[in-house]
Amino acid sequence: MMSVLRVLNPKQPKVINKSFGGHRKRLWRKLRADGKILAPFVVSLSNHKRNQLVQGCLLLSCFVMLIVMFSSSCLAKSPLAAVLKTEFPEDPNANDGLSFRVLCYHDARDNLRESFRTWPERGALETSTLVEQFEWLRENGYHAVSLDDILAAHNGGAKLPPKPVLLTFDDGYLSMYTRVFPLLKLFNYPAVIGLVGEWLEESPKDGKVFYGDRWISRDNFVTWPQVREMAASGLVEVASHSHSLHKGAISNPQGSLPSAAITRIYNSQTKHYESDVEYMARLRADLAKNSALIARETGKKPRTMIWPYGAYNMLSVQAAQAEGMPITMTLEAGGNTPDQPLARIRRNMLVFHDKVSDLKRELHQPSTYDGNEQPLTRIVAVDLDTLYDPNPVRQEKNVGELIERVKRLRINTVYLRAVADLDHDGKADAAYFPNRHLPVRTDLFNRVAWQLFTRASVGLETLYVYAWLPILAFETPSGDIAARQMVKEIYDDAAKNAPRIGGLLLGEEIDAKVNSGENLESFAHELIATFKVHQPYAFTARLIPSTSLFNDKPRTNTSLNFANLLKQYDFVTVEVPQVIDNSSATENKLKALMDNMTQTPGASNSVTFLLHTTAGKALVPSEQIATQLQVLQRNGARNFGYYPDRAPSDHPVFTVIRPAISLQTNPGLQP
Repeated sequence: MMSVLRVLNPKQPKVINKSFGGHRKRLWRKLRADGKILAPFVVSLSNHKRNQLVQGCLLLSCFVMLIVMFSSSCLAKSPLAAVLKTEFPEDPNANDGLSFRVLCYHDARDNLRESFRTWPERGALETSTLVEQFEWLRENGYHAVSLDDILAAHNGGAKLPPKPVLLTFDDGYLSMYTRVFPLLKLFNYPAVIGLVGEWLEESPKDGKVFYGDRWISRDNFVTWPQVREMAASGLVEVASHSHSLHKGAISNPQGSLPSAAITRIYNSQTKHYESDVEYMARLRADLAKNSALIARETGKKPRTMIWPYGAYNMLSVQAAQAEGMPITMTLEAGGNTPDQPLARIRRNMLVFHDKVSDLKRELHQPSTYDGNEQPLTRIVAVDLDTLYDPNPVRQEKNVGELIERVKRLRINTVYLRAVADLDHDGKADAAYFPNRHLPVRTDLFNRVAWQLFTRASVGLETLYVYAWLPILAFETPSGDIAARQMVKEIYDDAAKNAPRIGGLLLGEEIDAKVNSGENLESFAHELIATFKVHQPYAFTARLIPSTSLFNDKPRTNTSLNFANLLKQYDFVTVEVPQVIDNSSATENKLKALMDNMTQTPGASNSVTFLLHTTAGKALVPSEQIATQLQVLQRNGARNFGYYPDRAPSDHPVFTVIRPAISLQTNPGLQP
């Protein structure tokens, strides 16, 4: 065994034979480069040493085999094995002649790592990596296609070739001309380039343009003569990437800066939020200006709009269509099948660390859950009441404590209760977002959601922030039609005055006084449709009490059909009340819930459990909450969390709850 260790470590003395001249460093390089050099080296050893080496290798091999067998056996028996990620299967639609994939690239750089010292950019790739990816596409049967090819296939013309891929390059970096364009000609690959007019127009005297959050040299972007040359080649189609929407816009009194394309701008001087009419006028003016600029410089108006940051809503899609761009592109991952409208083309974005193996994964991703395997869900639900303070300084401190807490917990979902029940009568009587019907306590939902999205998701693929709204628990006018219209308008206002968020959690009032359970669910889906006008990518979740979880009897006003809910929503969230009890009563209840859930196929992927952290007015001990979360996980639950979280008062206690809920400490891979 010692000989094996010395062979693998050139610093060990008295092992290298003199015939090698003592050049241990050179030998070590050879050993690393070619494991076969070990064989002649073994021959050079004495018989005794050679026998020791062989025996050591045999023992080591047996030991490794035992470890593998033991690990495989344990994994097969563990319910946690089901949460480990597997490689995506081949795309079943890759050869149907109509479906296609779209890859989104940005900058291509030589000496990428060195360039990050002065200009870090997540979307930049090493030039050699881009070459490797192009070669891999060609060698693995993928065919680069143009927008003309895609439109022809969709209009009944020639079918697309097998494994069709559309290449797109955003922002108009100079590397598009100096590095990418030569590669397109070499491989004969067509592509689409999205141009930001503001960055290509004549620059100020200092030669800089405002890019994202910094001033950079105008020389980092292509010139119009270069654009014309690429367009004239027949390989590059020019698309609009907006004229000046590739930046943030102030969305609330606290100064948050979500994407300008979806933000209702807040004027801090007049304390005025942009109206629907003002928003659409601003959007159309920007798109029209960039289209006219591209037409003037290239002789052809763009037919495609590529949304900056992938941020869009259905109103922005309408604005693009009105300005002659029926095709728009997002950053929602996954394939584009015939039922996916060309007004919302999905694209997979490649970033600086993506290699060929990552490219393969991107091309196999499904279109659900942002193109990722349905993740494990770890939830912290927050009442904005716990963050509100009439003193803006203290309130901002509370918000900061929540953001830091969520970031350190390493969870991936936050429910934000966006309304307040100030008189504790079970009905919302104030809101934390601008709206037409409820008093605005303060515009806090927008602020917290954006801070979570930008600051707390560091190190995670995605942090999903859900707007949590009741269905009918509002003080509404008499008359069913008037009441429903008011609720729809509240949902509309919540969606359009929020940054891009991950989802919508509907409601808790199971026994609402409506005609029937079916009518309640029908209205819930009307609310979802209203919300998705502004947040089309939002997932949906339905909150129900644990007492209604498995009641599959015929519908009544107070019962829900669990199997139907699973079909209608992305998630069904089950709230579990608590009692402060050291006995095993709650633990047995959780096990029973898990046993019942597993009787419904597929339920474990879509059901989430939300444990209460209070029992009446009393706080449930943190240790009890942590234990119950661990009980859920040991019994196979994929998705769970707790409500409410009180970040300012540290309940549940961070050091106690983190090991039980953090994805970082989960034995399965993170999402």
